[in-house]
Amino acid sequence: MLPSFRIFGTRSKKSGTQTGTFDRDKTVMDSNAQKLNLRIPQQSLKSLSFAESSEKGIVHWIANLPKANIGETARQLYQGLIEINQLEISPEKRLAILEQIRPQVHYVCSALSRYYLGQSIVLEDKPRKVANLSQSLQNHLANGYKIVVAQERQVRSRDHGPIIGLAIQRAMRGLCGPLLRAFQLYCPVADGVWVELHQLYQLARKRNLHLQPIQDNESLEGKPLSVEQCYLIALLMGSARPNQMRQSAMGKLFAVLEDWSKLASLLPPDDPKTLFIINPTMDCPPRYRSLIRDEDLSESLGLSTDKLVGAIKEYMLNGESKTGLRVPDGLGVEMLQHLSQSWGDLAERTFNRVPGRGTLKISIGMSATHFRIAQNTFANFISADERDINPFSDSAQRARQEGWSSAFDGGGQSVDWEPSNVEQINYNELGDNSADEGEEHYPIHALPIVNHSPGGFCLTWPKEVPKQLQAGELLGVQEESDQDWSLAVVRWIRQVRGGGTQMGVELIAPHCTPCAAKLIRKTEQPSQYLRALILPEVTAIDRPATIITPRVPFSVNSKVMILQGNREIRGHLTDRVAASGSFSQFEYRLIEEPGDPKNKPQPAGSALTVSTDDDFDSLWKSL
Repeated sequence: MLPSFRIFGTRSKKSGTQTGTFDRDKTVMDSNAQKLNLRIPQQSLKSLSFAESSEKGIVHWIANLPKANIGETARQLYQGLIEINQLEISPEKRLAILEQIRPQVHYVCSALSRYYLGQSIVLEDKPRKVANLSQSLQNHLANGYKIVVAQERQVRSRDHGPIIGLAIQRAMRGLCGPLLRAFQLYCPVADGVWVELHQLYQLARKRNLHLQPIQDNESLEGKPLSVEQCYLIALLMGSARPNQMRQSAMGKLFAVLEDWSKLASLLPPDDPKTLFIINPTMDCPPRYRSLIRDEDLSESLGLSTDKLVGAIKEYMLNGESKTGLRVPDGLGVEMLQHLSQSWGDLAERTFNRVPGRGTLKISIGMSATHFRIAQNTFANFISADERDINPFSDSAQRARQEGWSSAFDGGGQSVDWEPSNVEQINYNELGDNSADEGEEHYPIHALPIVNHSPGGFCLTWPKEVPKQLQAGELLGVQEESDQDWSLAVVRWIRQVRGGGTQMGVELIAPHCTPCAAKLIRKTEQPSQYLRALILPEVTAIDRPATIITPRVPFSVNSKVMILQGNREIRGHLTDRVAASGSFSQFEYRLIEEPGDPKNKPQPAGSALTVSTDDDFDSLWKSL
């Protein structure tokens, strides 16, 4: 008995067909003696227990499903698909039944996704079971279409092309659902999924059905998709380094690949434009051709992505592409850069990995990292600076009120200024969120080091993974307790079979300076101060100083006020040099203060101060 497709968590119990396990491999032989190892159950049932064994009976059964109750609908679909896949019926009738059930499975899986997406990477028991249920539903649906493919010799010759082409396309689309879900949950792809996708495409290619457009109402905008398009979608998704993406970005990418796949092409493996190699006998995604040594490629295919990468680069440069490349909302510049690198020429590693020992302390997110580097809550960080910068600020006025508390009327004993029954306002607590910040709110995680290089670390999570951990998240890292905190970013996440969760961490800077930043608007009041970090200039590699801010509301060409070192300084964000789903990194320049021509900014450097040789000229008149 083959293992279950349910890859998240424990294996299913061996209690008959209801577990969703497979009874045997089904070997399909075509006229060219090609073997297709499709995992399908045996057909041994004469009738269904829940409905009449016909398309009409299934339509009636679907009409009575409790659609408002997703759990009950999912249960009936799950049990119904298991029986249908064991029913002895002609391929034509089976295909008609599956076409009625397919939209219902798509609807239920979409509704169930909210239970496991956007959660902690290591799912708790209920979300894990829901994810397993979604996997099983789509796998059982794919099995039904694979049965039609396996029984192609029973299909009448005049209907052979349309029926087998449709069955192959639907089977591949059914397998792509579990493939995407495994990527989104950073889990290994189930054994056999890739090799079945390869072999289904090879069969369609031999039957000359791979380019036939097939209507698909579950596709983006309900457009037709050929077998080759479905195959290219899976190949492009598998070669896009999905473990370096966020869950939401994966879903958007998978949808838009229905359109983008037209710019990719399958070529002979020795074609100069081939970047990736697909070996149909191997259970793996495409591999870079430059990494393959001493392997027979006579049966392999090549994947070329140069047109797609060119269109992406053109879009990033001009905001549009001559190819008409459509970029959906939410697929930002950082994601396009990642894709152009993943589908472009392979970059060699700058440093070699070395097995690691010991642990590394990390803080997760901008708030926690700012707290650790500043060694202060953000509320206190802002208040301390504001009292020195602006004598008319709320915090400065409250401080003055506290200073006059010992005056003759300051304590309220000599003169009673307080009418009765009037609500009192405690200005000392107004806007002070320091009570909401502290050690317990920004924990430090000590993680074992798997391996490391000068550029970063591979770390493992021995316990529960925090919910906020995602690819692209900002981290503070500390190697030794007496060392300063460094800045890093999560580059990839994966769940290792039997080995817990691992993540790759890339170092951004060995040290940085905490600050605060807010937008300067022409027609409105400035925004609130938000946490930010300044990275110093590195003259050895000609890298200017940069500032790291939250993802919103900052953008290129924004005017900002930067609060640091008891000074407020105006700045201009000139170029975005890096970005992820949680932060942006900008080059910036300091702006000359209006009406003060002698107050010239120094070049962007390690300190955000404005100084000249005679920095005191502006001071005399104010004394």
